[in-house]
Amino acid sequence: MERKMDTGVIDKSDKYNIKAVERSFEILDLFSQLDEPITVQTICAQLGINSNMAFRMLATMVQSGYLQKDEKSGTYSISLKFLTLSRKALMSMEIRRVVMPFLEMLRAKYPKANLNLAVLYQGEVVVIDRIDSTSLPRTYFAPGKTLPFHATGLGKALTCELPEAELDAMIEKKGLKPFTPSTITDPAELKKELAKVRGQHYSRDRAEFIPNDNCNAFPLRDASGRIIAAISLSAFESYMTVDEIEDTIPVLAETARNISFYMGYNA
Repeated sequence: MERKMDTGVIDKSDKYNIKAVERSFEILDLFSQLDEPITVQTICAQLGINSNMAFRMLATMVQSGYLQKDEKSGTYSISLKFLTLSRKALMSMEIRRVVMPFLEMLRAKYPKANLNLAVLYQGEVVVIDRIDSTSLPRTYFAPGKTLPFHATGLGKALTCELPEAELDAMIEKKGLKPFTPSTITDPAELKKELAKVRGQHYSRDRAEFIPNDNCNAFPLRDASGRIIAAISLSAFESYMTVDEIEDTIPVLAETARNISFYMGYNA
């Protein structure tokens, strides 16, 4: 028989739920949310489980190779084993297979620029691929890196059409941290900027995230017209002037249209 909840209503999904496995994923979620190593005490406080259970679960995850423990401090951190999984996830994305040949063509035209592909995943702007410029220094937006949604061209392109309630929730959760004197830190100003992005169909970052680094970004759409990803071109002013970055806008616009067409968008 199916197990009933205290309300007497049959829980059709609970019979498939293994609590220990669920807790393990909750622990992994904590590692993605916190920017520091985690202790047994952290797990207890965040997940409401006792220290013995927390220790056993962490020890199992260390033994499996997904976590590593610093015996000196007693803290736990994600192991490099996750790189294999993340690489597999990135490589399996259809959008990447469509976009990268177009970015390669842009690379041939703009060798001094960095070219990026990103998606919005669970409220995070995640870089899923990158072609570095031939110039040094570079901005290292390695695949898997998350970027601030309010201070980058990619972030603005990906969030410009979000419902206001969802945008407000992101602002409340993440805040509008200043990275440079040019960073937008006022919610009203950000919304005004995103309205501009919606109107012109692309976004700019003019040294808002990294000093002297400028960027143009364009959203990519699927057959329904929904924004599913964004591409960007960026370069330090020592390699491409602001005017030179501006001059790339028509080419990037055409590239974004062609990519969206391949993804089924035909407006």
